[in-house]
Amino acid sequence: MKQPLQVTFLWHMHQPYYKNIETDKFILPWVRLHAVKDYYDMAAILDKYPKIKQNFNLVPSLLLQIEEYLSGTTDIFMDMSLKPAEALSEEERIFVIFNFFMANWETMIFPYPRYSYLLKKRGENSHPDEIKKIHNLFTLDEIRDLQMWFNLTWIDPMFLEMYPELNRLKKKGENFTEEEKTYVINSHLEIMKLIIPKYREMQEKGRIEISTTPFYHPILPLICNTDTAKVCMPGIPLDFNFSHPEDADMQVKKAVDYYREKFGVAPEGMWPSEGSVSPEVIGILARNNIKWAATDEEILKESLASDGVRHGKDTIYKPYTVNTPEGTVSMVFRNHYLSDLIGFTYQGWNAKEAADHFIKELYNIKNSLDDKAHAVNVILDGENCWEYYANDGHDFLDELYTALSSNDDFETVTINELTKNFPDKPEIKKLFSGSWINHDFYIWIGHEDDRTSWKLLKKVREDLACWQESHGNEKEKLSRAWESVYTAEGSDWNWWYGDDHSSKNDTEFDNLYRLHLINVYKIIGETVPDQLYVPISKAVSSFEISPTMFITPDIDGMDTHFYEWKGAGIVDLSKEGGAMHKVSKMTLKLHYGFDLRALYFRIDMAQKVKNVKGLSVEVRLTDGINTGTVKFIPATGAKETHNVRKDGICFSVNDIFEAAIPFDSLGVIKENKEVTFLVFLYIDGVEKEKVPEKGVIRIQLPDEYFELYNWKV
Repeated sequence: MKQPLQVTFLWHMHQPYYKNIETDKFILPWVRLHAVKDYYDMAAILDKYPKIKQNFNLVPSLLLQIEEYLSGTTDIFMDMSLKPAEALSEEERIFVIFNFFMANWETMIFPYPRYSYLLKKRGENSHPDEIKKIHNLFTLDEIRDLQMWFNLTWIDPMFLEMYPELNRLKKKGENFTEEEKTYVINSHLEIMKLIIPKYREMQEKGRIEISTTPFYHPILPLICNTDTAKVCMPGIPLDFNFSHPEDADMQVKKAVDYYREKFGVAPEGMWPSEGSVSPEVIGILARNNIKWAATDEEILKESLASDGVRHGKDTIYKPYTVNTPEGTVSMVFRNHYLSDLIGFTYQGWNAKEAADHFIKELYNIKNSLDDKAHAVNVILDGENCWEYYANDGHDFLDELYTALSSNDDFETVTINELTKNFPDKPEIKKLFSGSWINHDFYIWIGHEDDRTSWKLLKKVREDLACWQESHGNEKEKLSRAWESVYTAEGSDWNWWYGDDHSSKNDTEFDNLYRLHLINVYKIIGETVPDQLYVPISKAVSSFEISPTMFITPDIDGMDTHFYEWKGAGIVDLSKEGGAMHKVSKMTLKLHYGFDLRALYFRIDMAQKVKNVKGLSVEVRLTDGINTGTVKFIPATGAKETHNVRKDGICFSVNDIFEAAIPFDSLGVIKENKEVTFLVFLYIDGVEKEKVPEKGVIRIQLPDEYFELYNWKV
């Protein structure tokens, strides 16, 4: 009889350090907003499922900021929320109207009529310059309601039961008072007080294991030596070297000490920032008494390949050991297929169907293995995906935990239990250096902007070390200055440089990174180098462009000529992703557009689309009430439709995929004049990708004046 398949879930909870220490303000609100939406309930939901054990990786820079909020630090968005609507200046009104729709529109704005109305009044693609022209069209009541809804929509549904007044306010919906607005912000702080005690309680009960990460979330192998990047990226052009293993050790030591202070014991495990490992890093973990570490399955494959070990079907389903002169560390490896199912695929699924599918995938793994002990590790972001799920992911987690609780074929365990009790842990002779993303460090050092940021960090650190030689007695200044250096070593700043990721806050991240470096000079009273005032980022941040012109492309599967898709909307998946990253993407870009007759789609892939075996493409369209689908099957040329007429629908596959869906085919779906759609890619009937990865594409059905509306000088 087979043993139960052991399953570990590791939910990684992280935010970079957003504080401007000069003003003692957080410049972005994400710690506070995710604190009231994600952190408490992810642990508290387990109260309903006594058989389920989970793992949570809590980054110290996140916990520190929660504590600073509770000590009185505020963020700029919080200040703008608390300020009476009638007291806002013109600049502040523009700030509120521009920024207070930063939430997933489909699940957090459109379900609420007042919030949805305010977004439509502003316009979905507004720029601060445009808002400056229209902000006076917003009444004081509308501004106050916008202040309220931005803070109300982020509160997790669990708290509507715990705090009935919050539920009343959400049902009230509009015409809020200043007192009600203040109540909501105060409730944020009350919720934040619950988080750290809840995690400590659950760990002390043995229900969860809490692991940690180096304090400010640095890429440890690169902090140790940027030349480590050459191991996995041999052609990278590095004309500098940053090598400070003592900083890497300090980041780990600070994390261990902080953890012990918060949870009363030392941590057993660590998720090195972004799963970034190297032999030197594992030695540092061992020196600091870390017993286990986790990273991605690709690191394991590369490590075993370099040792001449063939990769088998059971290779990733067991823990390993890495021996270093400093001691031994156990390692577990992330199944990125299962992790990405939760992170990216299940968002639009029915909760029961998603949970059933996940259990089926676990059975597929279990049935492929022999009777020995095996374990599968699911590791992913524990906060950013849930805003794209209905009911903040509660329905899915309830279904999943219910299924796992009633199934003896699977056993959820903590990683500490797994690594201590597993009967046989093979040794990795030579650990490969890389991260969980493509088993390299490209995200953080592969772009010109990344390397510029490393060079600035190198200069600032060298200047501080030089100053320290002659000012060794200035303990307080040195402590604060080194803290700014450690903060600047965090991985998050380089996450947003280059063209891999983009957000509405790219400029703020660039500014904040340089501000941490600038503060080093201000603390020690030295002149700030001019180059620190120059923005680093050169990349265009937008990953979605709306249509601006009518198009009528030839549906032939070829990029026929330059002007064929000029003016089309574009979703650029090479940039889409924000705070979460999907390792493998089939689609590079989706182009979409229309003329007065039809809606057009184009898909560009890394390879010629005609060579993608087993491919089918499904377009799902809805007006919010009525839904229809069109599925294209290139291998047979077939089209399958639901609530959409086939008349006039056509497609072609060659170098690219192109399709046309006449508006007349949509029937009642087009009667409300607004349509949203998603594109799904399947291989052999299994969903592999959704475009866009987050949210939907929304269009107004065009009239003959469309191009005039979009004309700009």
